[in-house]
Amino acid sequence: MNAIRVLLGIVVCAFAVGAMQPGAAAQTGEEYEVFRLVNAERARRRLGSLEWDEEIARVARNYSRQMARENFFGHYDGKGRTVSDRASDARWSKIGENLFTCTGMDDFTAFSVSGWMRSPSHRTNILDREWTETGIGVHRTRDGEVFVTQVFLMR
Repeated sequence: MNAIRVLLGIVVCAFAVGAMQPGAAAQTGEEYEVFRLVNAERARRRLGSLEWDEEIARVARNYSRQMARENFFGHYDGKGRTVSDRASDARWSKIGENLFTCTGMDDFTAFSVSGWMRSPSHRTNILDREWTETGIGVHRTRDGEVFVTQVFLMR
């Protein structure tokens, strides 16, 4: 039986900081597919595509790994830190994240994005006109649990 958890909250923080150059793309195939599907949802609504940001993808990958390693799932880690804390070295004026986890699914990418689109808070994140960049991190455990973190930015 598949175990699926979609965190129904989102974290959005706004701060005024300077701009930074996005890094080169180095997605995994699964990360790219989630990225493509999110941009397809945005295109259906005539919203601009998000650009891939490798620096923020590293933040997302690290968080997906951390959730798996420390056996938790949530926007706050064990020390109470949020995405704004985890991405404090990146420069952004607004930041948010979507999280997804499941067990026993080989092809989870479309399922994760469709789940986010059925959740009002996650859908709001995906369709926010202010986001310009994103990074996605996927981590699979040895026992088949998958953690997906998507971080959204406005520079």
